[in-house]
Amino acid sequence: MAERGQPTREDYQAALGCLDEAVCEAIAVGQAQAGRMASPCVGYATYVFARMCGHATAAIRAVPLSRWAENDYEEWGFHVLACHARALLEGNLYFHYLVSPTDEDLEEGRARITLLQLNDCCTRLKMFTDNQEQRQGFEGQRDELVARLKAIPFFQQLAQPVQAQCLSGKKAWFLDRAQLVEMVGMEKAQFDILWDLWSQHSHIHPMSFYRMEANGRGSGLDNDTDRSYLTTAMLICTGILEAATDKMVEISPDVAGVRQGLNSKFSPGPKSNRPQ
Repeated sequence: MAERGQPTREDYQAALGCLDEAVCEAIAVGQAQAGRMASPCVGYATYVFARMCGHATAAIRAVPLSRWAENDYEEWGFHVLACHARALLEGNLYFHYLVSPTDEDLEEGRARITLLQLNDCCTRLKMFTDNQEQRQGFEGQRDELVARLKAIPFFQQLAQPVQAQCLSGKKAWFLDRAQLVEMVGMEKAQFDILWDLWSQHSHIHPMSFYRMEANGRGSGLDNDTDRSYLTTAMLICTGILEAATDKMVEISPDVAGVRQGLNSKFSPGPKSNRPQ
């Protein structure tokens, strides 16, 4: 029997059902709006949403007792969900940042996309630094993007330290994490606790193994601690997916009808969800 306050298997099953429904609706909405013309910021936001759906799919396939995968046994360690939950927590910030209103007089939207492209270019440049042909190509692209960003009025109004950090290619977003967290309506302290906890279990950091022996924790067997982490994370991920799906429907209202809970239709996916 679970300790007082610890989620029971019934609580876990309820949270799993909520996540299942949210994943089904998110994928159905994402597929229904695909291929449409949109502003650059909204267009890139749909890419972020697609990545969120990808991690949500991986999560629902990995957690114990899921109908999405057939297994000979169930792995109850929180590590099966932690990395995907953290990706959704992070992706949620970037998705809402990209769909938030921009100051068109200052060409803020163009600045956002240029900064995004510059960060991508500089990241690839680091990876291919030993390949002369690739390096030269990315260096040329970097210089072009830097010049373009400097010419945008929105960028010119930023503080010099922020401009310098952006031009170095280290930032993909003009807002810092605290500002992004505030934008999505989360408390920074709550976000930091989730980020640290889920990061510890995404990596092999001390918190992920220091108490492995206690009460079966980390053994892969059903235990109160891992079941609690899994249940809580699934409920939080459900809320993240629902909010992002709401925003996608706000962008493309005509796709609202595909949100049918567990009966939403999409492919690939579980047999019962595939279009007939």
